[in-house]
Order: sequence, then C-alpha cells, then structure tokens
Amino acid sequence: MEAIVRKTIDEVFGVDAAPFKASGNQSTTSVRVFAATAETPETIDGFAFEADTLRRVMVWMASGTLPATFAKAKMKRNLMVFGPTGCGKTAMISQVCARTGRSMFRYQCSEDSEASQLFGTWKLCGQQEVGENQSSAPQMTFVDGPVLRWARTPNSILLLDEFDQLAPSIAMSLNGVLDGDDILVPETGERIKIAAGSLIVATGNTNGRGSAGGNGGSASLYKGVKRQNIASLDRFFVINATYLAEDEEKKLLQHQVGMAEKAAEAMAKLAASVRSQFLGLNEDAGQNGEPLEFTITTRNLLNWGLTHRLLMAMGLDSTSAFKEGLRMTLLDFGTVAERSAILDSWDNIIGDIS
Repeated sequence: MEAIVRKTIDEVFGVDAAPFKASGNQSTTSVRVFAATAETPETIDGFAFEADTLRRVMVWMASGTLPATFAKAKMKRNLMVFGPTGCGKTAMISQVCARTGRSMFRYQCSEDSEASQLFGTWKLCGQQEVGENQSSAPQMTFVDGPVLRWARTPNSILLLDEFDQLAPSIAMSLNGVLDGDDILVPETGERIKIAAGSLIVATGNTNGRGSAGGNGGSASLYKGVKRQNIASLDRFFVINATYLAEDEEKKLLQHQVGMAEKAAEAMAKLAASVRSQFLGLNEDAGQNGEPLEFTITTRNLLNWGLTHRLLMAMGLDSTSAFKEGLRMTLLDFGTVAERSAILDSWDNIIGDIS
C-alpha cells in the first residue's frame, strides 16, 4: 500500500494547523494519505481532534517512516492511550486510520486472552474441492491472528483495546513485536518481517500502574485491570486522554445530534460538573458534592441527546424528555443519592441558562 498523496493537517483532520507550524506561517507538517482498504474504518463526520493530542499522535506515526539518515538511535513505534471510560480513545485512533486510509486490526484484550489468540492457532477448516465432484476431508490449517495479519500489511495499525486487561505475562509475549523484531511462528516455522510503516497502539482505562487518571483516579472501578510489567510499558509513547472541553462538547452535540445551542450548552455543563465528582477520574472527588462511581462520558452525552429527540418524537415534552433520557442513558445505574444529586444539578443548570 503506497502513499497516494500528502495533505495538510487541517485538510485531513479539520484542525487549526497553527500548533503544527514552525516560526513562519507555512505549515511544516504534512500527512500521508493512503488508498483505503477493506480494513480501513469509516469516517465519522465532525469528529473533534484535540490539537495537542493530535501532535503526539503525529510524532508516533512519523516514527514508523523515519529515514535511516534521521538518526542512529532507534525510536519507539508504539503508543499507549489511557483515560476514563467513553472519552474517545478508541474512536480517535479509528478516525486517524479512517482519514489516512490505514488498515486497522483491532483486538479486544481481556484477562482470558492467550498468546494464540493474538498470533494465530491451528483450526479445523472445512472441506476443499480437489476434483469436479470430490472434496477432501477437513484439514488442520494455521490461521493468522490479528498480530500476524497486521504484520503482513504495510502502513497498518494494530489496536490492542483495553491493554491493561491483559495478564502481564501475555503482554510480555508482545515485547519482541513492540521492538519491531521479526516474528517467528513456531507452529509453521515461518519468519515474518513486520511490514513497512506498520505501528501498534494500545488503549486502556488505567496507566498500567494502578492509576486511572492524572489526578489519581481510582482504578478499582475498572474491574479486571492489571498492573503491567514496567518493561512492557517502557516500549510505549503515552497519551493521557480525557474528555473534551465544555465548548467542544457543546459543538459536538450541535453538529452530531442536532441539539439547539442552549440545550447543548446545558448538557455539556452538566457533564463537566458530574465528571468533577467522578471517583474514576479524581482522587478528591466528592469534596464539593456527592462522590460518584459513574460519569457522563462523551459517548453517554451523545446518546442522551439522541434519546431526548426520540422521546420528544414519541410525545414527551422537552423537560420530561431530558430527564427520562438521562435516566435511560445512565442515571438508573446510580444510587438514590447519586440520582438525586445529578437531577438537582440539572435543574440548577437549566434554571441558570433559561
């Protein structure tokens, strides 16, 4: 897969190119865009990229195509993006691939994941035709896992979702791949050289060291996460992702859901208020109100807006639709005290804005 064109940052990602410019006005950063494949994700119109985060992503992407003359030292080619639930970690990587035409191979990690699920395993495959009216019996065939499919595909991305769910011993089995070494498949004896420009990204709710946020958020809310071996973590660049700013989420609600400006403003304001009390994001959550074990994620915020529209189409008035939509989206997961605190905040916000 060869690069088909080079485009500017703003052309590809729709962000202000100013943070990517040198001293002059001319942008010095360009993006390679490839011909899309069957493994390239679909583009989400209006997806919002944060400029500082995108710059880190661009550095990581550049690490896979540096010329030999750039430096004698070897640069990391792996990225870890961790942050609270529903803040857009996986979506950001997916949309980077979508806009650059890169193939993306996604593996959902869990505490039950095994190396064979990552690399490949023998499977009994169906009958194969050997003559006009004949077929052979099913045969054992080695089937590539996502790591090997990625390794064979130039300029592709391997996304290890929820990396911190992996048993540390399984994560360690990837160290050679993270170093860019050839992959030896012991089952077949094949040696696979990782295709040019191919990169790895891992996502997680924690930093792999027992913390769920820059402010010491509680990792205990994310069941199944594990502290990872520091030798594995040492092979990654890192981005501590978080939720969009209020104004950005307001625009997102207007653009992707069709919410009116004042409604979008109120919803984004409630989300910010709830997040300040979220134990999974802040170690001091609850100092100014009810500490919460759940939060309004960006994913939930958009769902709330869409639910509001559907409920109004079914006959509810706007005020009732907002509250019922909030209950359906996440509020009924909470305790009585949590529900009451959030609904009181919503009433106060609506009163201030209206």
